[in-house]
Amino acid sequence: MRQAQSLSPAAGTWDDELAVAPSVQVLDTRTAAPAAPAAASVWSRGTLPGAQAALSLLGSLGGVDAWTVTRITEDTWTGLAVQITAQAAAPGSAWPQSRAARYEAGTPVSRDRSLCHHLLTGPQPTVVTDLARSAAPDLRRISEGWGLHGYLGIALLAPDGSQLGSLAGLSARPLEVDRNWTELLAVQAGALQTSLSADIAALHGQRQEAFERSLESHDDVTRLPNRRGWAALLATEERLATPVGDPVGMVLVDLGVIRTVRSLRRAVSVVRESAGDVQLARVGPRQLGLLGGGHQTSQVSRMANLVQARLEGAGYRTATAHTMRAGVEPLATTWARAEHALVQARREQALGRSR
Repeated sequence: MRQAQSLSPAAGTWDDELAVAPSVQVLDTRTAAPAAPAAASVWSRGTLPGAQAALSLLGSLGGVDAWTVTRITEDTWTGLAVQITAQAAAPGSAWPQSRAARYEAGTPVSRDRSLCHHLLTGPQPTVVTDLARSAAPDLRRISEGWGLHGYLGIALLAPDGSQLGSLAGLSARPLEVDRNWTELLAVQAGALQTSLSADIAALHGQRQEAFERSLESHDDVTRLPNRRGWAALLATEERLATPVGDPVGMVLVDLGVIRTVRSLRRAVSVVRESAGDVQLARVGPRQLGLLGGGHQTSQVSRMANLVQARLEGAGYRTATAHTMRAGVEPLATTWARAEHALVQARREQALGRSR
């Protein structure tokens, strides 16, 4: 089995390293060149439940140019909601000239380029009056890249203590601390993380209901959702995951030449047993799709590797592509990216056999 990771452009300037280019990993039984990454798409904007009231309240207090609520994954931080304050529009404000002012909610940012990633190391609120005076060179570089000086932030935590994201206030000028920000942050974060945790917990049942509905359009041989049912699953997952920034992974499996119904059903059984708690569909004559709502990059990678290995062990000549949703891009874009990489891998495989 070989594994090919599509590569992002080589790192260079601060801007080059800011965004995370969508990538696809392809697994098959031969050696081939890595698949090229698809171009980044335009992201839709989610509306985080409960965030508007918290951000409006904090924004009315002044002191910073913008407030944001973010969601973290293994690879990225993504702003789910952004509230610009009156201070940002005041005469002489430095905010309009900052790179932070051009950020659009829903755009994933590399963890290494996130101020929250570097500053929020525990549950306590963080207040930094001037990032340019930080003793950490990397932090000064990141703040300079964003055009920011002042920072207020606190982690949003799940009931088990894991970090879901953050609540942060940003300023293009040094902060003038004229109130007890730590207490305000703690109160607002407590309400936000309770709401966010409840919304995320509710997704499991909603995803199960979505899968049951998708079976209304099913494949008669495998009794799995067909391509239309798969499209319905993607549309529902996008609606469920976008508001809370839940990560979504996708795996496409090309089973190769399938000559009998028995062989197809056996392959489906192998995939189902290997994949675990994901939504499985037949998206083409010899192609299966696996949708992992709430799955992190490492989980999706392990799942794809296990599916590929088990199918090879069962005698199938397969190719498997897996990728993650980039920020809150349309899942149709994620699907197209994975499918393109899989088709390319199969084409290279065929060319290799014909030589």
